[in-house]
Amino acid sequence: MHLSKPAALFLSLLFAVCGVSAQQKYSVENKRAVKSYENAINAFDGRNSELALKLLDEALDREPEFIEAFLLKFEIFADARDAEGAEEALRSALKINDAYFPNAWYFLGFIQLQQGRYAEAEASLSRFTGFRNVSPEMKSRAESAKATCAFAQRAMEKPVAFDPKNMGEAVNSEHPEYYPCLTADGRTLLYTRLVRDPEAFRGKNEDFFVSVRKDGEWLPSMPLAEINTPFNEGAPTISADGRVLIFTACEIMGDYGPGRKGYGSCDLFIAYRRGDRWTRPENMGQPVNSKFWETQPSLSADGKTLYYVRGRQTRSEIRDQDIYVTKQNEDGTWTKPEPLPPTVNTPGKEESVMIHPDGETLYFASDGHLGMGGMDLFVSRKDENGHWQKPENLGYPINTHHDENSLHVGPDGEIALFASDRPGGFGGLDLYSFTLPKAVRPVPVTYAEGIVVDDLSGKPVEASLELFDVDGIDETWGFASDPVDGTFLIALPTGRTYGLSVKAPGYLYHSEQFELRRQAAGEAYAIEVRLKKPVEGSAIVLRNVFFDTDKDVVQSRSAGELQTLAAFMSENPELRIRISGHTDDRGDEAYNLDLSKRRAEAVRAYLADIFSVPAERIETKGYGASKPVASNDTAEGRAKNRRTEFEVIGKVRQD
Repeated sequence: MHLSKPAALFLSLLFAVCGVSAQQKYSVENKRAVKSYENAINAFDGRNSELALKLLDEALDREPEFIEAFLLKFEIFADARDAEGAEEALRSALKINDAYFPNAWYFLGFIQLQQGRYAEAEASLSRFTGFRNVSPEMKSRAESAKATCAFAQRAMEKPVAFDPKNMGEAVNSEHPEYYPCLTADGRTLLYTRLVRDPEAFRGKNEDFFVSVRKDGEWLPSMPLAEINTPFNEGAPTISADGRVLIFTACEIMGDYGPGRKGYGSCDLFIAYRRGDRWTRPENMGQPVNSKFWETQPSLSADGKTLYYVRGRQTRSEIRDQDIYVTKQNEDGTWTKPEPLPPTVNTPGKEESVMIHPDGETLYFASDGHLGMGGMDLFVSRKDENGHWQKPENLGYPINTHHDENSLHVGPDGEIALFASDRPGGFGGLDLYSFTLPKAVRPVPVTYAEGIVVDDLSGKPVEASLELFDVDGIDETWGFASDPVDGTFLIALPTGRTYGLSVKAPGYLYHSEQFELRRQAAGEAYAIEVRLKKPVEGSAIVLRNVFFDTDKDVVQSRSAGELQTLAAFMSENPELRIRISGHTDDRGDEAYNLDLSKRRAEAVRAYLADIFSVPAERIETKGYGASKPVASNDTAEGRAKNRRTEFEVIGKVRQD
């Protein structure tokens, strides 16, 4: 058993401050024993621990109850991160006199805590806090550690279901694998692997590997050759559609890798996939990057919000390690990063952040929130005002007394991935999957995927797409189809109805509406968008214009659709259009004809009054039920027939 390096340094530094090895009066009078002890101090100060331990054994042979010798042995073992030796030395000292050096109980309690021996640790720390005249700072830390012990014991009494499965040899190898991330369709897995590389600076190198799932099985992973270099690439995040990659590259001997420049320490870099090719990664620049340490990014599903970890690097460690967030502006630049509030960030260390595709659920690791000891995994959710709520520990045995991090929760919210070096793997850290307990799951999301093509030629079109919730939730998603193959994919929360607007230069815009109310999480909604040229006679259905039953007043939730139409009219000032209203065949024919006319006129008035579209450019016509596009025998068919269309009817006359 080894002490973690930070803990060992923490213990030994505190031990030195307390002056264990600086005693001038000793508990024994045997001069030869004292001489061996003082020689051991000199040997340890000279970094010769082996000689120091030998001299201490000589001192203890002469004086078996030489308590200072046992305490110095503890300091040497703690410095070497030897928990077993450190604990044995402390117990020997306490057996001689359990009140001689009260801090021994403090150090013993932390050793026990690191090993998950919570009841013993709580008892030892309680002994320490029971003494008077101890360091207030140490006493405060001991009280916090006692709270950890109490929490951990309660958590262990109510364990959560946890049955991790190794992801198999197609993904894992004899090398360490960690920091997994998935695309929204769950079909592409990107992760970091530490490989041996004779060309690398230290003979090892972090590279990206990709595995694709087919027929429910992961295919053998392949290196991401266009991104990987002899330098380190690590901690990736990939956009929901798999077309944007942000990752960490760190400075080695003043270099970040071929063609890469940085601002200091570790920086975030970004690359884009065009068709099946990746662009050259570029530094994300300031203000995202700084002279500090930036790493472990997580990109929101719409690609507009980036969470990541920033810390201040010193010679020995990373300090002030917190989660930051930045948002993308309309021009593609990023806002000044802001730390998440103290609800999430603590005076401790936060890392391994992951924003779920639902946009409302944040997973991260921290040693600053109440947990099992070390780094635990937590979840925080936004409230109705968009504020992050108090984080919730994922529970035992997901969290243990070891450090846990590198968590990625899949789009469906049910399956999570993480890295572990638990027995039975392929070597070092392996990637595992497990079913996330229901209490800490996010809102499940599914995805819409499709292609944008020219209606006549069928060739792919690069287009701008915008999705919005037609039920009144003020939330939109902007994205684009691939410039090479015209495809698109976006993650969306289930249980909603969405409106879709598609625009491309030289085309009519396209309007679509679809429901994900009954769509299972992870089940794709497929869309083919066929864009038409704005020539006379071309028409589209305005699928997101709404009226109350038997009414001719445009509902407020139609604003997004009509704003898009108004923008199209502004971008094509030479065009004249016809707005036509249509109904189903229920009710009186004359009534339906009149209603359809009034609705078309209401749309024209809305465009003119709200968006200042000249009324003379808009003709209106009502058709009643005379032009059905589906059978009126079904509710679904009748819904399709109740519609508003616009058609290009010519150009504005030039007098």
